[in-house]
Amino acid sequence: MKTDYNKALIYDDNCPLCKAYTSAFVKGGFLRKENRISFSEVNIHQFNIDWHRAKHEIPLINLATGEVKYGVDALADILRQKFSFIDILLKVRVLNCFARNLYKLISYNRKVIVAAQEQQSGQVDCTPDYSFLWRWLLIITCYSLSNFFIITSTAFLFEINKISLTPFVSACWMLLPLLTSMFSSKKMVTEIHAHASVTATITGFLLVITSCFFKYFFSAAWFFYLIYIIILLITLLQCKRRYTYVLNYRKR
Repeated sequence: MKTDYNKALIYDDNCPLCKAYTSAFVKGGFLRKENRISFSEVNIHQFNIDWHRAKHEIPLINLATGEVKYGVDALADILRQKFSFIDILLKVRVLNCFARNLYKLISYNRKVIVAAQEQQSGQVDCTPDYSFLWRWLLIITCYSLSNFFIITSTAFLFEINKISLTPFVSACWMLLPLLTSMFSSKKMVTEIHAHASVTATITGFLLVITSCFFKYFFSAAWFFYLIYIIILLITLLQCKRRYTYVLNYRKR
């Protein structure tokens, strides 16, 4: 399918995730550079957009007809220019439902996933509405994934070091955010668990990848422990950045 450059995408320039994938669209030839417009630069009177909906679903504007598509429909419209199978996938009800709910999960939590600071400078505030439901769905998802990753990698670590403890003891790390959040408000408890679960998922993913690489490809012990130290440093940096984010959140 021929690339249609007569479209403009309005993205959240305070969101690293949004900046990354919309930039990839430009580099991949899906979108003209000048048609990638940030919320801080947009003229709200120029386009017929539901700006409240646009905070949660990225809008794609057809500059010729004025038609606006949002969220999954907008992304599918861009991707189908080079990947025609996108339409086939979205016609499957289960996949369509999964794609839309995954999009909501990420969109409502995008500021937490990357711990992005809110630096609104434009005419439109594109911060997503706070959703208790979608925040806790993120927490449950991330806690499940992180514990799977951590327990799996811990089992391997215990095995090579001949430690007799069950790897399930590694799930006790969850006591820390639990104790930290005991005396906070309901909303702050949610934020603490959200950041803790996302950080643990990142750490767990890196640990399990390292363990698999060490087990199947490269078995030098010094390399294995060096990577573990690097992962620990990454985790500490994540904790520091997210702690700052939560402190700023408390002041709002």
